[in-house]
Formats: sequence, C-alpha cells, structure tokens
Amino acid sequence: MRRALPPPAVLLLLAAPVHLGCFASSAPNSAAAHPAGTIQLISSSLGNHGLEPTACTSGERQLFLGADFVDGQEGLTTRLIIDPAGSASVRVFPATQPLEQGLVFRRSDCGRFELSLERTGWRINDIYDLRVSLEVACRSTTGDSIDGTLDVSHCH
Repeated sequence: MRRALPPPAVLLLLAAPVHLGCFASSAPNSAAAHPAGTIQLISSSLGNHGLEPTACTSGERQLFLGADFVDGQEGLTTRLIIDPAGSASVRVFPATQPLEQGLVFRRSDCGRFELSLERTGWRINDIYDLRVSLEVACRSTTGDSIDGTLDVSHCH
C-alpha cells in the first residue's frame, strides 16, 4: 500500500517554527542609535561650541574605521578615526564642508583619549553596526581644545 505525501502547504507549516528560530526577534533599538554625551569645543577657527550630537554614522560609509558624530544644531561633525597602524585621532569639521581641514586632535595632543569601538553583530546594507564610546580631553599646539564624552550603542 502506498502512502500519499502531505500537501506542500502542510510541509511549509510544519517547517515554519524551525526557520523562525533562525532570525533575530527585533532590529536594533532606534533610541540606542542616538548618541549620549557632549563635547566642548574651544577653537579660534571654528568658534566655541557645546556639541550634542544627534546622529552617529559608521566610518565604513566613508571607507574608514571609526565613526562620525553629527551635531545638526551646531552644524559640526566630530569624527573618530582609527588608522590601519592603530593610532587614533579626532577631527572636527563643518558637516556641510567635509573636505575642509577643520581641527585634528591626535592622541599625543590629549591628556585623556579613551575609546572603544566594536561591532554589535548587526549588519545593515553591508555596513556593520557599531558600539562606540569616546572620552577626550585634548589641546592642540595652536590652543584649540576639545573635552567631553560620547557614547552610542548602535552606530551604522
């Protein structure tokens, strides 16, 4: 006696619970994508600003290791850059003029330069989502300074 196979719809219903366990239950929390913290900038060329970034974008979008913290109100971007040799710097520049020199603070300019940058395990449109924290207290040879802390759980 030959047994009939169940219809394809029944097979799909039986397999669905197994496949659902392979997917994450939710996307990264959008509230965690907003940076916390402030940066105090004192500069003869860019002015004095209390920067409170509202967005973070992964440096992978611009082909570098690091992150951009964008302050929409002040119009300035604070960029954390980690070069392939492992040294780090922070660059502040007008968000509308990313090719302008702006200000660069190297680790050697800083009394405090602590950073953490790690992948969260999420990948969005081929860009890895990052967890980033930065604490700086720097003064350049020209007298410009930057001081503060930034932290974000999801930067992509």
